[in-house]
Amino acid sequence: MKIEHIKKVGKNKYEITLENEKIKTYDTVMLKYQIALKKELSDQMIEEIKEETKIAEIYDKTIVFLNKKLRSEKEVREFLKKQGVEQQEELIEKLRNQGFFHEGAYIEAYIHDRFSFSPDGPNKIKENLLKQDFDYEEVGKALVKIDEKEIRQKLSKLINKKMNSNHKHSEKYYKQKVLEAMQQLGYSKDMIESILSEYNVDHSEILEAEARKLYQKYMAKKNEKELMFFLKQKLYQKQYPIDDINIVLEKIMEEHNK
Repeated sequence: MKIEHIKKVGKNKYEITLENEKIKTYDTVMLKYQIALKKELSDQMIEEIKEETKIAEIYDKTIVFLNKKLRSEKEVREFLKKQGVEQQEELIEKLRNQGFFHEGAYIEAYIHDRFSFSPDGPNKIKENLLKQDFDYEEVGKALVKIDEKEIRQKLSKLINKKMNSNHKHSEKYYKQKVLEAMQQLGYSKDMIESILSEYNVDHSEILEAEARKLYQKYMAKKNEKELMFFLKQKLYQKQYPIDDINIVLEKIMEEHNK
């Protein structure tokens, strides 16, 4: 079929008008097949142009995907899989040769972004990078560049926010919860415990409120001796110190017996 008309329809796209159909393709494909007005194309060549156009379209989408932010090779492979591309190696190799997969730059940029703009600590950042198949030693070398003072400062702010939000738990119980939460975010247990040791929480009001609530709930169901034992047990399970529990319960019992 003879090419009757060629029209530019985008930044790097063209529409080719044949005798009985129109084909939209890319400038790279046009160049490869030396597309020109009045040139005649065989049926086989038309099919090849269509296949090449599909590959060029995927490449174009991939470049847009890569230009949004730094991507790992694994992320690009997953993207191509979602696009239905089965033969990925040629495209991956082309992108690699064009310098899109600088692992060192990606690792450092990822660490900077996660540490600066998320609550994640070093261990979680490391775990996420290893899931993307980056080299263990390369990740480790990049992570040690983070100043330990900066890690401690960031962790201190996170812990302070958590500790100030405690309005209903004992010091021991809540510190354990904060420890678990910070470990999940990727901070070392030693550093978390070191910062938590600086906090002395006054839970006297929380303890008294909890004790009074339990007392009111069970006072009619048990005699005084059973009630005292029961309340001590319940409050101790909530990790309040036994001495503090005894003081509060004695105060409540004295008030009740007046």
